[in-house]
Amino acid sequence: MQLQQLRHVVALVEHRSLVRAAKSLGISQPALSKSLRRLEAYLGVKLFERTPRGVLATEFGREFAQHARTIAVEVSEAERAVGAIREGREGRIVIGSAPSVIASVLPIATARLLKGRNDLKLTVIGGLHDRLFEWLRAGEIDVVISNLVDQPDESDLVQETLFVDRVVVACRPGHPLLDRRNPSKKEIERYRWVLPATTIVTRQHLEIALNSHGLSAPRLAVETNALAFMRAMILETDCLGFLPSVTMAPGRECAGVVPAGIGWLDWDRPVGLTLRRSGVLSPACRRLLGELRKVCAERFPGIRGATVLKAGRPSGKLVDHHGLV
Repeated sequence: MQLQQLRHVVALVEHRSLVRAAKSLGISQPALSKSLRRLEAYLGVKLFERTPRGVLATEFGREFAQHARTIAVEVSEAERAVGAIREGREGRIVIGSAPSVIASVLPIATARLLKGRNDLKLTVIGGLHDRLFEWLRAGEIDVVISNLVDQPDESDLVQETLFVDRVVVACRPGHPLLDRRNPSKKEIERYRWVLPATTIVTRQHLEIALNSHGLSAPRLAVETNALAFMRAMILETDCLGFLPSVTMAPGRECAGVVPAGIGWLDWDRPVGLTLRRSGVLSPACRRLLGELRKVCAERFPGIRGATVLKAGRPSGKLVDHHGLV
């Protein structure tokens, strides 16, 4: 049995004429008659009979046509859906993003993709690294956009650097350190810090950097993984923070907080994509990533990385289990 035979039966039931049914199908009357005879031979029953009123369906024909019509509609819908996905008008797009990216470059790329595509829908999930990678491996999301950490060679994931974001010592406007052009390293030790948990890669990097300059671990005033609370505490006190520059832009989570100008503690961290090595993305999702690459190249000219890194679960000294920023 062939799909076209189902459509032939439906057409005959609707038109009650071999001539009109063949014309609607775009085939000859002999071809339609031959198709019908083959189907009846296959089923072992007579589906239609000729009468003075035209070609009428038998009881077998009416029952078969009812199911054939449903199947034909479903197949047509499947063909339409596949065509829409192939052309990028539809298709699954589920993005997982760390907080530092979810409100910066991703909305711009998403807005560009949606322009003129009224049928396209995206799902964007904000979260912490461990959960995002878990969902990525399970196939529940297609791509993770976050800061990257060098990974082992053996892996089921790959990473691509989109841009490099600078993480800096942050403070409130009017902070005493801002009056000093080159504050001494020892002077930094006078101030307490508002930092994320020790499982966060930015915290780990700061501690390693301070140690490499012969300084003690940061004196903690507040430990929090909430960027909004971190911002409030930095603005209300003389405490220092260690934040990605992108989160300090106007309208962002830590807007109003300013760089303290401690250049020797600045850290340029890669931000990019993490995908399943064997995953297959819809054309629409690939278009979104294309727009994202363009946005990153525009907003971070001259420092965009083109490196594609092999990736797996974090290893080495810097292990970001939560991906706060």
